[in-house]
Amino acid sequence: LEAELQLDRLKPRLSRRVLLLQGHQSSWHRELALAPGTPPQCHNLTAYLRDEADFKDKLSPVALSLSLALPAGTPGLVLYGDTLVQAQVRGT
Repeated sequence: LEAELQLDRLKPRLSRRVLLLQGHQSSWHRELALAPGTPPQCHNLTAYLRDEADFKDKLSPVALSLSLALPAGTPGLVLYGDTLVQAQVRGT
């Protein structure tokens, strides 16, 4: 299963306001090996908001997305359910 996380995905790549702590990138991609009977996998990722002086847009929401897909060329398998998840949460 291929998983991809995009931070601040509505902005152009060079002007994204949120980055991952490890690697300072705005996206994360991982191929997850799943097999019957194996325990669930968990990945914790830490992200940070760039310094306000580094960007002008402070009002628009930060859109995050997580997509799941089967690797290309996987015969006979179909992924059911939502394959793209987006959420918007307002901070206090």
